[in-house]
Amino acid sequence: MCGPIWRNLLRVLLLAAALTLATPAAAQAPSARIDLARDAAGASLALGWPVPVVTEVRQEGRELSLAFSRPLGTPPLESIPERLQGWVDNVLYGYDSLLLVLAEGVSAEVLRNGNGLRIAFSPDRRSRRTEETEAAERAAQRRIDYFTAVTLMDSGEVRQARGLLAGLLARDPADAQSTALLAQAEERLGRWRQAMRLYDRGLELTPDEPSLVAGKARLLHDRGDRLQVDHDLFRVRNADVQRVTRISGVTDLGRAIGGAGSSLLYSLEDRQVDVDVVQRLDGAPAPLHGSRRRAELTLLHDWPELEQSRVSLFLARGTAGAGYSHGWRHEDSETRTGIAWNEPSFAFLEGLVGGGRRDRLFLQHEERLSPRWIVTVGAGYNRYGLAGARDLARSATVEGSVRYILNQEGPLASVAYLLDAEYVGRRAERLNDQGAAFAPLPAATREVHGLQIAIDDQLTDYVRYAVQLGYAYDRRGKSGPQGAVSLGWEPNDNLEVGLRASHAQSTARGTANAVDAAGGYLIWRY
Repeated sequence: MCGPIWRNLLRVLLLAAALTLATPAAAQAPSARIDLARDAAGASLALGWPVPVVTEVRQEGRELSLAFSRPLGTPPLESIPERLQGWVDNVLYGYDSLLLVLAEGVSAEVLRNGNGLRIAFSPDRRSRRTEETEAAERAAQRRIDYFTAVTLMDSGEVRQARGLLAGLLARDPADAQSTALLAQAEERLGRWRQAMRLYDRGLELTPDEPSLVAGKARLLHDRGDRLQVDHDLFRVRNADVQRVTRISGVTDLGRAIGGAGSSLLYSLEDRQVDVDVVQRLDGAPAPLHGSRRRAELTLLHDWPELEQSRVSLFLARGTAGAGYSHGWRHEDSETRTGIAWNEPSFAFLEGLVGGGRRDRLFLQHEERLSPRWIVTVGAGYNRYGLAGARDLARSATVEGSVRYILNQEGPLASVAYLLDAEYVGRRAERLNDQGAAFAPLPAATREVHGLQIAIDDQLTDYVRYAVQLGYAYDRRGKSGPQGAVSLGWEPNDNLEVGLRASHAQSTARGTANAVDAAGGYLIWRY
């Protein structure tokens, strides 16, 4: 708008200057009279001379240009915007030219006469819109935005969909359809507490809506408060037998004590160990038939921007420690890093006898490259010790996987390459009473490359199974087949029971013995 205004003003000023120099007597020419009027329905501006005048009129958008065959003289033209407020926004004038900038939504009709003109201002009826029309257009735009959000969700752009849906709800908090879709977006982003609140809000707007009921039930199933009891039997060929019972659970502190965004995780583990010969810290062999226990308490906090922190306390006989980890989540990836100090470690039989502990630093990352390809990588640094001897072995770990989803509907089937490697860089040795060298912790290097096929599916609405079959090749130890199978049954919404069994090679102890396991679990959701 400014470009045409200044061009017209420059033209006006140049023309005025030229005519002033050319006709000095112009100052004595008759001056125009101005007459302004306004009311609620419209306004008018009249310009007239005592002698005949010819007027040229041109309009471009809101700019109305008037050129006269006689000079304007000195009428109070600068008062036009103030006196016609709401009809004229601005005025520019020169020797024989006048430029009016009309207000938004105003039209002007120019009526010429022999000695001047009259301009009638009125609302531009072409710009007037009924409330019904505006409401219909808003509804149409809401539909467009909603289906755009659906498309973004389907293409994996969940954050963009979330922003669009949040805007829709800011304009219309009673939009049940957008509330339900935003709940799904928050759930997919891992913001399950926000998703739960949205499911509750959606059910207030549309009670008993099946999709909302199912969404809330799914969220409670996966994230709600629960108590779990596991019992497994592990038998290492030519070595030990362990019976492990674990009680664990999750309590949402947001409901318990108003701690929004926080949960309490806890576990208590009891191991019944039977082995005829195990090495003690002094190198003397002895049997072990007894129980070992460890406990863990974790405070988990979900931050607003898809971040999560965990603070943990560990306790076992002769060992107390702590840990901290932090995670960042995006639509298609998650990164976690953490540290643990004096964490009880039962990976070695020697640790069961002598109060094993581990200090650890780690970094893990998972990336969903596409709906079918998932990649994970991780690395860590470990220091192992026993009670009274903190630094007996050090190692670096590398882990990773590349998984391809073969079938996303029906039986969920996938094939994966897995890497599990630990490189021992230092292992302390001592002399026993006979003067022979021994390692108090026989940590061993392993580099296991595995191929795995996994199938997961529902047999019925309440019975689910999972099968994993593969082969593990240890470049530094013994290779062999591995596999696992599990079966879960949910007789009602609160109770789940299951059975499981597995076979693998144990190489972390340096024995490469086969490990067979069988057990079951019970989950109570409340």
